[in-house]
Amino acid sequence: MNDTIEAAETASNALTQQGKILDSIDQFYADDCVFIEPDGSRRSSKADQRAHLEAFFASLKGFEGATLHGQAVGDCFSASEWTFKMIAGDGSPIVWNEMLVRNWREGKIVSEKYYTQA
Repeated sequence: MNDTIEAAETASNALTQQGKILDSIDQFYADDCVFIEPDGSRRSSKADQRAHLEAFFASLKGFEGATLHGQAVGDCFSASEWTFKMIAGDGSPIVWNEMLVRNWREGKIVSEKYYTQA
């Protein structure tokens, strides 16, 4: 099972690094996936998350890149550490340092929680 999750985690992360985050959601997330933000707010489906990200990306002037610092895989679990660099609509830089913790079921991500650091 871990080999399957590791392969899927690696493939999902590769799409994210290429700026294809929406493609990763389409391919690797369960329809009823729950997304939990650092403030505790939630989106309760893949469609809601996709709509949220589409609106966010449309508000940007640019996406400069996503750097994967590392990933770990366990039983029905994965985690990855990222730095995302973007340009806001007003031209100001956005830098997110995040840890994404995912739970997997039957080859799909069923929950993803974001942790941020300063």
